[in-house]
Amino acid sequence: MITRKTFTRSLISAFALSAMSIAPNGLASAAEQSAAVTSGITNFRLDYTGSLFIFPMGTLTLAGQKNSYGYSMRADMDTAGIAKMTKSGGLWSTSVGYYDKADIRPTQHVIQKLNKKGRRVEINYDAEGAPTSTIAPRFGSMGQPAASDAERAEAVDALSGIMQLMMTGHTYSDAPCSGSVPIFDGKQRYDLRLEKAGNNYIRQSSYKGETVRCHVYMETVSGYDTEDLLTAEEAATPIVIYLAEFKEAGLWVPVRFDYRVSGIKVNIKATNIDISNG
Repeated sequence: MITRKTFTRSLISAFALSAMSIAPNGLASAAEQSAAVTSGITNFRLDYTGSLFIFPMGTLTLAGQKNSYGYSMRADMDTAGIAKMTKSGGLWSTSVGYYDKADIRPTQHVIQKLNKKGRRVEINYDAEGAPTSTIAPRFGSMGQPAASDAERAEAVDALSGIMQLMMTGHTYSDAPCSGSVPIFDGKQRYDLRLEKAGNNYIRQSSYKGETVRCHVYMETVSGYDTEDLLTAEEAATPIVIYLAEFKEAGLWVPVRFDYRVSGIKVNIKATNIDISNG
């Protein structure tokens, strides 16, 4: 039986996991932004709305840019309707970094919660890719066990991880929705395991056409308190992402998300997709 706490976590995680894209705002510095993305730019803006059954949950505005070696990212989430009852509030998040055929290398990641507590998590990466986190106010616990230095260093931040997912099938691998993405979010260390589950034709206001149905499983590694661990059902239930290919941009763009667990049905749909190549 699902508990209220599990319900809240499922609701927010399904909505917040999709707060994922790229934008030029809120970066570490103008110099870093200019160095990361300067020419041959692909720009895009994605707008999403979410619902629990027929009840509104809020909106996501995702916008950003990349070129042949750098990227910048921003996501803004605003809760509404039933999601406001969780008191988790909205958030904004940014990432900036570099990439090549071998891997993706973030240089800075920021998460700013917009609830009463207003926690800010900032992760800066050194030249070797090792992260240093600044968290205010600090978490009461860093999990049992806490993520080790090695576990943190082998992972990227959540936005950079989603960027990797979107480039998989072009920059990484020949097939979209494949492999695993290691994530460290300032406390929790987990993997996103990707499994292709066929193709689906999607018909909605922002996009009509074929998509790849991608099953995303969250696999916990470290940094979790007991009450935050996934239930067996949650661990076995994927978030389903429908990816549409935009070849000129070199991206597989999420146009829809579905999440169903213990009677909960969350849907997130893109209401606007705007992509341009400079």
